[in-house]
Amino acid sequence: MPEKDDDPVTSRLDAAIEAKKAAEKKAQEIKDAAADAFADAVARALDDGMKPQAVADKIGMSYETVRRIARGRGVKRLREPTVTSRRKADDAGQD
Repeated sequence: MPEKDDDPVTSRLDAAIEAKKAAEKKAQEIKDAAADAFADAVARALDDGMKPQAVADKIGMSYETVRRIARGRGVKRLREPTVTSRRKADDAGQD
């Protein structure tokens, strides 16, 4: 029986495994670059004045997804949050 390293079947299988791993790595790099470019485009649209719901409708994603992208890219809020926890509201009233 041939040595494991000299076996042509094993060598072809090893080569296929390595090729698959390399292709998957390349695909992930492409996917990551596309996701980064997409998030930049969403952030630019918001910075240019497009409303978050309009962006969400245009890209087919939820408002929450757009909000998360915006926060991750440092897009300024349209307004400050107005919802306050009951505890914070009670603490503010005691001053």
